[in-house]
Amino acid sequence: MKKLFLALSLSTLLTSSLLFATRSKDVKAVNADSDYYASINTSMKGDTLKVALYNIIKKDHVAYGYNTLEVAMKITDRDYTLSPLQENEPDDYDPYMRLLYADYNGNTSTAKTWKTSQGKYGVSSGYVWNKEHIWAKSNGFPSEGADAYSDLHHLRASDWKCNNTRSNYPFGNVSSKTTSNASYDWTQSRRTDNYLQNGVFEPRDSDKGDVARALFYMATRYYNGEGSTGTHLTLTTGTDSSGGKWGYLDTLLEWHEQDPVDEFESNRNRLVQTVQGNRNPYIDHPEYARAVFKNEAIVVPDTLINLTYTGTPTKTEYKQGESFNPSGITVTATYRKNDNSTYTSDVTSYVTWSPLTKTSTSVTGTYSHGGVDKTITINGISVISLESISFSGKPNKTVYEEGDTFVHDGLKLYAHYSDSSSEDVTSLATWPTEPLTKGQMSISVSFGGLNLTYTGIHVKEKAASTSRIKFLDHASDDNSASSASVLQSELESGADIATVSSASNVYKAKTGVKFASGKNAGSLTFTLKKATDVTKLVFGAKKYGSDSTTVTVTTSATSGKTFTPGSDVAEYTIDINKSITTITVSSPSGNRFYLSYVDVYSGSGGSVTEDAITQWGIDYLFIGDSAFDGDGTGLCISGQYYHSAKVALMALESTTSGTISKLQSESKYSSECARYLAWAKANQDANPFVSDYSFLNNLTNENLINNENSTSVIVFVVVITTLSAISLAVLVIRKRKAR
Repeated sequence: MKKLFLALSLSTLLTSSLLFATRSKDVKAVNADSDYYASINTSMKGDTLKVALYNIIKKDHVAYGYNTLEVAMKITDRDYTLSPLQENEPDDYDPYMRLLYADYNGNTSTAKTWKTSQGKYGVSSGYVWNKEHIWAKSNGFPSEGADAYSDLHHLRASDWKCNNTRSNYPFGNVSSKTTSNASYDWTQSRRTDNYLQNGVFEPRDSDKGDVARALFYMATRYYNGEGSTGTHLTLTTGTDSSGGKWGYLDTLLEWHEQDPVDEFESNRNRLVQTVQGNRNPYIDHPEYARAVFKNEAIVVPDTLINLTYTGTPTKTEYKQGESFNPSGITVTATYRKNDNSTYTSDVTSYVTWSPLTKTSTSVTGTYSHGGVDKTITINGISVISLESISFSGKPNKTVYEEGDTFVHDGLKLYAHYSDSSSEDVTSLATWPTEPLTKGQMSISVSFGGLNLTYTGIHVKEKAASTSRIKFLDHASDDNSASSASVLQSELESGADIATVSSASNVYKAKTGVKFASGKNAGSLTFTLKKATDVTKLVFGAKKYGSDSTTVTVTTSATSGKTFTPGSDVAEYTIDINKSITTITVSSPSGNRFYLSYVDVYSGSGGSVTEDAITQWGIDYLFIGDSAFDGDGTGLCISGQYYHSAKVALMALESTTSGTISKLQSESKYSSECARYLAWAKANQDANPFVSDYSFLNNLTNENLINNENSTSVIVFVVVITTLSAISLAVLVIRKRKAR
């Protein structure tokens, strides 16, 4: 029922939960329902308060399977500042994420999107983020069947490499912070201010409070073992971090107070509630932490009663896409103490300002404190509307392999406004981050609600690669079957791409591992770290003694594949040609064999380095060609560009003999050839592969001359009759760039 409910409820989260979070474009701190903590009174503390909170957060808690939570994390861990809510947001929208342990959040040029990894667990360079158990699953609930295993209040999207470095170590302060004990991000090159030393992991300052409050929640929700396979979860002041105990409580309380609840954490708390039905009380009421874990009286925070501002904004005129600058004003909050006395404080730097749209004449500032929101409005704002966006230049990298990510270095994006001004918005634009696909020729970029397509890349089939999963050889065969975890430790190579997820009657042996016994069948399953397009699997195997057996190979996408090992180690090939996540090898009882290694072949393309013909296609056929949708359509705005492409092709033929015949005959150039012929037809060129430019005389004025550039085009036609082919190509290229 839980999985069925998940399928039904999460299918609507992309719309209903987003609207539940907020109807406005900016996401601000949210309040718990006033009735949620109605049973709590300020006289409670210690275990009494803990049990009362447990009863509240357990009541509506619905637990789901760990591997079904990726779509939920697309909502709970979304960066709503970089990816504001949109009206009629499509289901395939790919928002930016706010990752734990990451120092690259908050900037569209560095932040990562949901599709980058989609929450799958992995520890290879192919992953950017995965799911982090803040309370390590190995310390209290190692089984995926435990509710605690999939509790979103301590599951966070995190930088995969820092997550891997943290492993299952407890949190605490390290004694020294140097390069040698620093954690690095998924690029494996940049420090992220997370440190590991002497078995203690210290996260970045901005993550410390988040970590502490997640641990407080776990020690309350599962204090009695319910939902964590019977293990009682406890925070202690000591260093014991095993058997459900977690140390360094005093440090966690300090982190909780030094890094208070922010808007992202508060909003995530409500979004998690929409998924699994309960909240983290230590986010809603930070004052409960010391009351529960230190048996101190609840200290009710001062109440926010008013918000005002003085001064005049230094800047009142903006361009669409800019953010409000509060320089020139001071925002003051007024608080009431428990004794009814009041005081004020400058909170300018803590105010969140609403986004500016092209119709904005004012901006709203929001400040939250102790579960209370107050707002102010600044009038007299004007916004210059965005009219269009355009590209300038060319990407430094135009040739990719499938699975690569587009790199926009060299390509700039300019915004053009209603006051005729323009500015470079390359760093502010939203560039694609999803993996490129084979044959892809264009990408789309957005800024200020406008989208623009750049056509001029080439994505090749992924180059062939081979990864070997190999077991250690031993002096003799072992008589005791090994567990999956033991066999995992027996991997001599391949642990970076696969894990041994299950094993039955498989033994350490003199040649890798031995399958089956005289009485029992043998079976072993590898789970790949990520879904992989596999062309074939090659098994290094031999039979045991005189046994003759047929080995069965099943993957997550294929079944019924077999091979029969011989007397000596030989290679046996199984064709796959599908994307797979698991490989299962098995043999029947009484039919033993040795398995030494498995070679996983993925991809079949060549090197990513392109040849001259493809580069010619990129340089000339892809320019301004995003509207191409068939024979002779969407291509020829001006014969200049086609002429430039033809001149370059003829020049390439003269320097690399056979270019034209290859373009016409080799299938790998079919796309370039089809596009070139379509362009030739649109320009009335009957001889596209002959150094003949008489087609220029046949073009009508509508093809070559328009009101804006008639003079320049006429001059161009005259010039091309006198310049050499190479000089002409240079002229056209320069003219094109000048535009």
